[in-house]
Amino acid sequence: NNQLMRKTLLLTFICGLLIAFGTSFTFKQSEKKFLQKKGFEFVPSGTTTIDGESVSIQGFYMLESEVSNLAYREFLNDLEKNGKTEALAIAAVAADKWLLPNMQMDVMVENYHTNVAYNAYPVVNISQEGARLYCRWLEEKFAEQGYSLKVRIPEMAEWIYAAKGGNETNMYAWEGNSLRNKKGAYLANFKTEKTGDDGGYITAITKSYFPNAFGLYNMCGNVSEWVNDTAMSQGGNWWSDAEFLKIATKQEFGNSTGPSPFIGFRPVITATVY
Repeated sequence: NNQLMRKTLLLTFICGLLIAFGTSFTFKQSEKKFLQKKGFEFVPSGTTTIDGESVSIQGFYMLESEVSNLAYREFLNDLEKNGKTEALAIAAVAADKWLLPNMQMDVMVENYHTNVAYNAYPVVNISQEGARLYCRWLEEKFAEQGYSLKVRIPEMAEWIYAAKGGNETNMYAWEGNSLRNKKGAYLANFKTEKTGDDGGYITAITKSYFPNAFGLYNMCGNVSEWVNDTAMSQGGNWWSDAEFLKIATKQEFGNSTGPSPFIGFRPVITATVY
């Protein structure tokens, strides 16, 4: 009984440390440096409110910007090189999705996913499953470099928490409730009254505008982002009305998981407690 009591006290002490120090034991120092070099920003543990309920969030790393055309092309090329035809078919880009009604988008079909001019723009027109395959591939690449990390698309609660940047009162990924800064410039890429007035006629470079308090770019606007929930994507996009830029607003795409010129993604990374 005394031995059991000692074990119970020890476990209680360890749990208390984990709670007190958040994710201090989650990532090794070498992993932190590695992820920072790869463009991932740390999102610390905390709580957020979803539909009136408080949700606890364990700390994680999130890519500072949406996955780019260049990064996704590297993934597709690697699948092709290694003869992974089944995965390649699932992950393939559906460039013809640029052919939107009443919009002259032929040039986008031909150039957006292949021309180097669009390398730094967010990949779109891929399925949610394609995004998941990319995450698994990235996880394998990290493992080859000696880092055992879980790469995935975020849960909706994680995405919302990250977008708020540590301020639960934030309506958008920035402070205040205005879509413009003090100089009158728009703070995101969305459907404005005058197309291009916000700096983007369609998508914008993944590191456009200003990052939020967690160092994350374009959490609101540019492209909506896949999440691992029935909401499917969050954040608004280049063709969204302003209402859909609000962090908590459910997106207009319903439960679609197919390719869309309005949806991209960014991975998150978690690790087991050491």
